[in-house]
Amino acid sequence: MLDDAVDHLRHNVLAAAADYETAERDLSRAYEADKTPASWEPAARTAKRRAAELAIAIDGLADRCTLETGLSLTDIRSQVSALCLWPGSGAPRIGALARVMGVANAYKHQNLSNPALPITSDADVLVIGLGYGLDGWGVGKMGGVEVLVRETSGTSFKFLGDAPVVIAAWFRFLRQHGAVLPAGPYVAFGLQLYP
Repeated sequence: MLDDAVDHLRHNVLAAAADYETAERDLSRAYEADKTPASWEPAARTAKRRAAELAIAIDGLADRCTLETGLSLTDIRSQVSALCLWPGSGAPRIGALARVMGVANAYKHQNLSNPALPITSDADVLVIGLGYGLDGWGVGKMGGVEVLVRETSGTSFKFLGDAPVVIAAWFRFLRQHGAVLPAGPYVAFGLQLYP
């Protein structure tokens, strides 16, 4: 049960997460070498693309689970959203799944009309420095530039905060629905996502 979803999580989502993590490290190196935007813009474009590719891979889990569980997309996304807890502390990361879905859809469609998504276009996926004290303590990078998601409210969130929380939530969802998950630990972004 849920074999296709588990396979997709292990081989596509986690691989895309590793690619995105590498792109963020490359962006940090480019920024530190020369803070002139023109010098780090190519790395920023790659990081934004890798974030979108990860978001699309994550979003593909819902479709696979619909086929394998018989639950509706709405039910699955509601359950996964409730499981979006920061690894280690268990603190909820409200809106993380919706932001990841927004990034996936904005990459595919550019402009969005779905009012359930917290962003309206690919212009809401930015590569800038959010600054100290914004988003959660210890979330994402401690300085420099990174991929951010700006919600329609004007609040920005670090994709490096949303991605690991959502991936960990999918591990929990699959386990709760009887999936056989190979022994871990599974680690991404310096966080243990699943035991």
